[in-house]
Amino acid sequence: MRIAFVLPQPELNGGNKVIFQHVALLREGGDEVSVLGLGPQPDWVTLDAPYFDYSVADPRLPEQDLVIATYWTTIAVARRLGLGPLAHFCQGYEGGLAHLRPQLPEIEAAYSLPIPTLVVSPHLGEFLGQRFGRDSRPAPPPLDPLFRPSPRLCPRRRPWVALPGIFHSAVKDVPTGLRAVQLLRERGVGARLLRFATLPLSDEERAVLAPDRYLCAVPPAEVARALAACDLLLLPSRHHEGFGLPLLEAMAAKVPAVASEIPSTLAFAAASAVLVPPGDAAAFAAAAHRLLTDAGAWRRARRNGHREAQRFATAAVLPQLQAAVRWARAQAVAAPALVAGC
Repeated sequence: MRIAFVLPQPELNGGNKVIFQHVALLREGGDEVSVLGLGPQPDWVTLDAPYFDYSVADPRLPEQDLVIATYWTTIAVARRLGLGPLAHFCQGYEGGLAHLRPQLPEIEAAYSLPIPTLVVSPHLGEFLGQRFGRDSRPAPPPLDPLFRPSPRLCPRRRPWVALPGIFHSAVKDVPTGLRAVQLLRERGVGARLLRFATLPLSDEERAVLAPDRYLCAVPPAEVARALAACDLLLLPSRHHEGFGLPLLEAMAAKVPAVASEIPSTLAFAAASAVLVPPGDAAAFAAAAHRLLTDAGAWRRARRNGHREAQRFATAAVLPQLQAAVRWARAQAVAAPALVAGC
């Protein structure tokens, strides 16, 4: 099949990373895949596929078997380009994000289009079906081979705790994670804090709790090395989190985790991570304390997380992705209103 993915700005973030992983998988499976992005080809990913910057000029491509819009703004772009039948890859409903509230009418209008949808997590498919009547199929992220375990028998006496996400993003709820680290220290655990995000460290975050190390928009390989050296991951995301990729990456690296009990984490980490109520810093700190002071529980968490992560191995994800893409193609062709440009 000829497939074109339409991206927003190809900045370094988890959503774009998963798209590029899907591009690579589909090409390995024999499909002819192109990427259209709002800006030049990024240097943070190795891309073995044609890339077109549609901010400069509309790409000249042959008719595609399927055009896959990604972020909500790219649905209109894909329809305007008119390159072929249209589908949407949803990694999280943008209408639930606080900073996009002024654009909610436009977001809802885009989601009201009857477009076959690929979803990164089953709970998104259920939500889109109930809210917008969309049909969907799962297209989960594959494991990134960069995230590998390091040999460890127990947590450090002064453990490294990783906390991902943009401080000002309400859905990531980094302040709850920072407070949990403070409480952990008050309980006698000399935790060191590793923060990684796509934006620089802000004065507001520093005023809450200054990290011991802060990685800003670094390549995935550097994040993987830093995470593998950690003793614990905190993922305090709120309900509108689409997937929680850092949690999967921690599981792959055998880093035990405490995460919010939300639909996205329940879908893949209920049997491995310790899940606590979102927004409850005391619960995060208590769960982290138990893991970091009980070597046996810590080792079991490592094993369980790594085992569960294997459900996202490339060999398991590729057939799901191929099936979802071919289903979307059949659905889009069957309904003329779904053809890009209509």
